[in-house]
Amino acid sequence: MSTHTAYLIAASPVEDLNIAEAMEQELEDYLVKDDLYRTIIVSLPSGDQKLQMTGGDLLTRLHRLKAVRDQLSPDLQARLDAVETRARQTIYSLRSRFHDRLRREMKARLDSLKWFLDDCTSEPQRCRAEFPFEMRNRQRIEELLKELGNNVSPELQNLLQATDHRIRVVSRAADFIWDNSLQSAFPPQPYWYLYVTP
Repeated sequence: MSTHTAYLIAASPVEDLNIAEAMEQELEDYLVKDDLYRTIIVSLPSGDQKLQMTGGDLLTRLHRLKAVRDQLSPDLQARLDAVETRARQTIYSLRSRFHDRLRREMKARLDSLKWFLDDCTSEPQRCRAEFPFEMRNRQRIEELLKELGNNVSPELQNLLQATDHRIRVVSRAADFIWDNSLQSAFPPQPYWYLYVTP
């Protein structure tokens, strides 16, 4: 069993932008169909890459890109503005479907976190090693909540509170647990779970 930390390596802003553009192009089809996850092919400088897409993944890419917008060239800023505008237009036109999909995604991510936290008690070394990677689910939930606002069921709110409590129980304060280049996009509030470790 591996005990090394599963670090989360950041994509470059150009890669993030390429991925966000590919996700935006698939967004309408993704929302019209019923699958929670959609496989997309993204052309990157390192070659074509197959990725899983969800609404939370797209929202996260846009969030990260907006956090570094001032560091982007004018051309990349224009591309970011364009992809965000197109994504927002699609979301607006299919808002009810988008929100339904986000609630399904939130439940799936909470379930995944529950299974991970269940294993933390019996496998503490594995828990420590995989914690940074698994907190992607909690961070994606944060982006879902920003989009959904108060449009979250009491059941999901209770599951989230229980999950956050369990994360706090198994962890202690730490430095930022992801690649340092991402820290400015994810400050301690509301992303407190990226500043703790088991």
